[in-house]
Amino acid sequence: GAVIGIDLGTTNSCVAVVRGGKPEVLASRQGYRTLPSVVAYDAQGRLLVAHAAKAQMVVNPRNTVYGSKRLVGRPFASPTVQACRDRFHYEIVPGPDGAAAVRFAGRDFSLQQIAALILKEMRETAAQALGAPVEHAVITVPAYYNDHQRNAVREAGRLAGLAVDRIVNEPTAAALAFGFGKGLDKRVLVYDLGGGTFDASVLEIQGEVYEVISTGGDTFLGGVDFDAQLLDHLVWRFMEEHGFAPPEDRVVWQRIRDAAEETKVALSTREVAVAQVPYLCKDRDGKDVGLEVKVTREELEALTERLVDRTIEVCREVLAAKGLGPGDVDEVLLVGGQSRMPLVWRKIQEALGREPNRSVHPDEAVALGAALLADSAHRIDSVVLIDALAMGIGVGLPGGRMAPVFPRNTRLPARKAHEHATTRDGQTELELQVFQGDSDKASECEYLGTVRVEGLPARPRGEVRVAVEFALGAEGILTVTARDLATGQVTAMQLATLDTPESLRQKLQLPEAQTAPRGARPLERAPRPPVPPPSAAPRQGLFGRMFGPRK
Repeated sequence: GAVIGIDLGTTNSCVAVVRGGKPEVLASRQGYRTLPSVVAYDAQGRLLVAHAAKAQMVVNPRNTVYGSKRLVGRPFASPTVQACRDRFHYEIVPGPDGAAAVRFAGRDFSLQQIAALILKEMRETAAQALGAPVEHAVITVPAYYNDHQRNAVREAGRLAGLAVDRIVNEPTAAALAFGFGKGLDKRVLVYDLGGGTFDASVLEIQGEVYEVISTGGDTFLGGVDFDAQLLDHLVWRFMEEHGFAPPEDRVVWQRIRDAAEETKVALSTREVAVAQVPYLCKDRDGKDVGLEVKVTREELEALTERLVDRTIEVCREVLAAKGLGPGDVDEVLLVGGQSRMPLVWRKIQEALGREPNRSVHPDEAVALGAALLADSAHRIDSVVLIDALAMGIGVGLPGGRMAPVFPRNTRLPARKAHEHATTRDGQTELELQVFQGDSDKASECEYLGTVRVEGLPARPRGEVRVAVEFALGAEGILTVTARDLATGQVTAMQLATLDTPESLRQKLQLPEAQTAPRGARPLERAPRPPVPPPSAAPRQGLFGRMFGPRK
């Protein structure tokens, strides 16, 4: 049967297939080419996915899960999850395995289960369009996803009834959609600014050989952050006009959020737009008041310029990691819905000295590229895809240093072995804490898990030596094998997230607490001047409880 390509997005997802040698997006029964990545339970206890779930988000935000792609595969105790728990309307809780989970409609769901519901909707959309069952898929992920997140997406595919033939990075898939069958010989920078994540990758395309030579990104930088900046502006204007803050009601705030998103989208094609939310709430006298704010493109750009500047900073870092400059790139390819913003085009032209290429569909290119890769795998003239590791992987050492095993941009697949000896007399087990990140401090990297080798002979310290082999597959997923050098016994093991931030601090004698690395933590909101007295409501706690702390 057909192997489909799925772009599992933060805000929207898309499915494609190759038919007659050409990739095409598969539309739903209602004609939608992309489907919202939203899951909900309504008041009657019915499960809703995609458009049906998004349609009732305004009146049922507490039981509607959106944006969960940012959290999938992350431990609940991780600094990343703790930093963004109050940025969602739904409740984020610890799952049975210590991973972040969500609680809504009185039930707990793993984030893999949430992703599986979206993938199942994609699978059913494809089956309906093709008129045949679908069992295999290639699924895309952000280039900056860590090992746990990649494994979580594989697990979500399995729960959705799909055999996942490959996980592929989103910028790489977009480059495939751009270059497939054209016989190109170019170096391309893919700028992928989607709803929730940003990735930048440099690829060298030679015919049907696509090699990623440098990659990086930020899993907390996307369209929803642009929405949040405009939302703050709308609320502040409302408070200036009416002298009080909107009530801390999730429905009220969801309506403002929707208005912010609609206004932002309109300003990509217009110079002025009006954000309107009629009958938003009642004032102190019980009179209905609404929100109506005129926003210019210039105002939106002032509010969000620092976010675009952050994407340019990532692009520069990705180029510099391989000693490249703007003049070493032949094309800058734009992907992702937020890349439609005119400010993005101007900033790229200023920073990289060339007009960005907008020849691929920003919402569909990633799914089309995944479909091309899926189809190519079964042909003789298949695409050769060589990817790279977005974040380094290493082992934590006492004192808080991280010993690198695989540096960033390691060509995939890769394999490396390290020898470790016991450090105590009679020691019968060995533990290694594995981290992913580019800092030389373990506390500034993401904890992947602990490798535990058990059953070692009780001998004087240093006499028992173990070779630990780290292997990265083509998808950037890590496996670990340990071999006792005395007996030759080999043990394959999974990384288990045995340690909490506090236990890591004790075991490795970390001088500081674990922090989420940049690129894996929510961006701070820009500060705003206070509303003029006398009638403005106090600000403290309002934004923190509804949309996250304003720092």
